[in-house]
Amino acid sequence: MTKTEKRDCERYVFDLPIHVTWKNAAGETKKETGITRDISSSGVFMICKNLIDKGCEIDLKIDLPSLSKNAKSRVSVSGKVVRNVSLTSPDTVFGHGIMFNNYKILRLNP
Repeated sequence: MTKTEKRDCERYVFDLPIHVTWKNAAGETKKETGITRDISSSGVFMICKNLIDKGCEIDLKIDLPSLSKNAKSRVSVSGKVVRNVSLTSPDTVFGHGIMFNNYKILRLNP
C-alpha cells in the first residue's frame, strides 16, 4: 500500500533555528529552542527536546538565513500542532508538524 501525500504546498528542507512558546495542559507557559526540518507556506516540521501535545496552539519565531550582516529577518508565526512523533538520533527528541494560522516577516535591527 502506498502512502497518500496530503500536503497542498511544496516543502523546502531547511535547518533553521526556531524559538517556541506554548502553554502546557496545566496552563504554564513553556519556552524552547529547536530547529526546522522542512517548511512551506502552510506549515513547518520542527524538532525539539520536549513533546508538545497535538492540538496545542503555539507561537514560533524562525530566524531566516541572511545574505548580509545588516539584513537579518525573522518569521513570527502562530500555529497549531497537528502531528508529533518521537525521534531518536542519538538522543530522544520530538518532531512536530505545525500548521500555520498566520505569519509575518520581521526585519531585525543589526
